[in-house]
Amino acid sequence: MKRTMLNWSIATALLLGITLGGCDNDEEKTWVTESDPVLDLKAVEIHTRQERTIVVEGLVSDAVGIKTINLRMDEWFLNRDISISSNDSLVKEYELSYEFLIPEEAEDKDNQLTVTIYNMGNRSTSKSISVYMDGDFTAPQIAVASPVDGLTQSPDTEIPVDFDLTITDDRQLGYFLVEEETLGFRDSISFMGSGSTSYQYTNTVILPAELGEYFFNLTVADSAGNTITSGRTVKASYDFDKLYLADVATDADLVSDLFGVPMLITKTAPFNFEARYYAETAGTEVRFIPQTSSFAPHCYGLDPENPSQLINDPANALPIVLEDKGYYKIKLNLDNLSYSVESYVPSDAPYEPLMELPDDEDYITNTYVGHLGLVGKGFPEYPDQNWSPGAAIPLNRDAENDYRFNITLDMEGDVEFILSPEHPWGWWKEPFWRFDRKVEPERTVPNGGDNVAMNVPVRTRYKIVFDSHLNRAKAVKVEE
Repeated sequence: MKRTMLNWSIATALLLGITLGGCDNDEEKTWVTESDPVLDLKAVEIHTRQERTIVVEGLVSDAVGIKTINLRMDEWFLNRDISISSNDSLVKEYELSYEFLIPEEAEDKDNQLTVTIYNMGNRSTSKSISVYMDGDFTAPQIAVASPVDGLTQSPDTEIPVDFDLTITDDRQLGYFLVEEETLGFRDSISFMGSGSTSYQYTNTVILPAELGEYFFNLTVADSAGNTITSGRTVKASYDFDKLYLADVATDADLVSDLFGVPMLITKTAPFNFEARYYAETAGTEVRFIPQTSSFAPHCYGLDPENPSQLINDPANALPIVLEDKGYYKIKLNLDNLSYSVESYVPSDAPYEPLMELPDDEDYITNTYVGHLGLVGKGFPEYPDQNWSPGAAIPLNRDAENDYRFNITLDMEGDVEFILSPEHPWGWWKEPFWRFDRKVEPERTVPNGGDNVAMNVPVRTRYKIVFDSHLNRAKAVKVEE
């Protein structure tokens, strides 16, 4: 009996030992690999500056499994291991995307960032990324002295169009290109290798003696590939498509606004225009121009020799003087150079808020419409205003004119907005006003249109003025 029990114990022990010895230990598993992992970097050169974030991107693959990825640059104290696979979970393909903030104290010199991939068999592949501290992230600038946009000339003979513009870049210019498809005109200048940071371009382009409209596309690039484009439309015509009322005195005043100056008026027939305008002060002086950025080459005002007639003369045309404060209707015929001026009182109803809150059970059908406000983004003084009618920035109503509203505030960055009633629950209510176009709008559109969408690169203070009767708005720079 004892021998039987002993033999059973030995057999049991042997069996248990065999069983325990047969368990695999994942940590001790070995991997046989015959090839190195594959590393395909998206870029082997990165251009950057201090305190900017770079992104190391690429595709990593291995037939057995990717174990770790190491990114290293000792000078920037970067030594980062990214664990990918374990014995329990194998990853054979991995998209690498690693962000790293360049230290503020990084030296202005070339650097090498090493990326090393290890597979499950500890075979590795390394590649280096050259990091250059010469990043250029600022686009070049273009300042066009002539021609003014919208220039219209009579095609009695061939028309010379003088180009005078200055292009600049904070580091190095790359190239300049001017093209006009209809004429088949193209002129280009390369600055690569020259080190030029500024260039004044002058040229004269001859338009044929025939009716036509021409668009000149201007492109400037810097050596890093940052580009900026601008355009100038030039017309050969005896009639203007658009005419603007200018209540300012200088070319600088015409271009210092964000939008709205000069003010677009209505074309009623060939050569005939009508302006409806509100004179904010008695004695307001106005002239009329078909181009938006200069009083030349065309400017209509009173003929100093015969004030009952108009004259087209930037140097000598006298302004039409609006004697009293209020609304005026001004009609012009540019064919026979006649005009008329009359005051009037608007008959349409001004905007009025309806601010009675209903009972809770009736809130779905409420008619609440709050004070008219500014809804959008790009206003540093109003960080809570981000497309919420519940946080609409209230406009000030003119104490003497119920149709007019204004506000003075800072703008910065990507500025977008519409004119909308405030609503405590953030509902969009009518009436609201948007614009005829996103950039440099010329009129407001009741209950329709587009949002203003313009960039203000440096924080700037503007006064916005809106007239619901005229459907006109302007944003004028406020000088501190």
